[in-house]
Amino acid sequence: MDFPKLIAHRGLHSDAIPENSLAAFKAAAKSGYAIELDVRLTADCRLVVFHDKDLKRMCNVEGKISHFTYEQLCCFRLLDSDEKIPLLSEVLKLVDGSVPLLIEVKTGESAFEMQKRLTRLMKVYKGKWAVQSFSPFTIMLFRLFSKDVKRGVLISQFMKEKDVDSIARYLCSFPVVWKTLARPDFISCDLRSISFTQIEQAFNAGADLFTWTANGKELTDEALKFSDSVIFENY
Repeated sequence: MDFPKLIAHRGLHSDAIPENSLAAFKAAAKSGYAIELDVRLTADCRLVVFHDKDLKRMCNVEGKISHFTYEQLCCFRLLDSDEKIPLLSEVLKLVDGSVPLLIEVKTGESAFEMQKRLTRLMKVYKGKWAVQSFSPFTIMLFRLFSKDVKRGVLISQFMKEKDVDSIARYLCSFPVVWKTLARPDFISCDLRSISFTQIEQAFNAGADLFTWTANGKELTDEALKFSDSVIFENY
């Protein structure tokens, strides 16, 4: 799959620029980096760019993204900056095809609703983009109903805590699951748990190998030695 080697994780963010903000995406595009970003649905079914399920870490507000309308979310700011939670449509207008986009559909969202709304929005976008998710079922929907979209499955066997999400990710990391359901163009592997076995699995499936998240130049350079593309930050 033809995708750039370096992909800025949640945009080119820093202490001064919040992740998944228009400022982070503007900085990444200006530097010529492809952009990885996360999408979620609001209570009124708008596609916003935000990583976490809840607002606590980024906005110091209690509650889940899905419980607020977009109009309500506009009242909050990211990490006490001037940046608000952007609509995906705002990001598309800003980037305008200048660099490729790697869009992660978060687990816990309605797979059918996300596939339908994201495909409809991206149909008029002229730039290069691909979709990825930890959910092989979500990516299967893109395979079945959005056949032209480049798609990937996020792979991780790293478990900080043995919660439901971590166990689900672990079970979905095996080819018998992701290869059968999603038939991805690429798999995107967690650098904390990547192995030669996973590299071989990608090769055997005819899929490109993406890796994430390389924090800093040293780890990014090491990951580039065996990855088709590396999702990085602090490069």
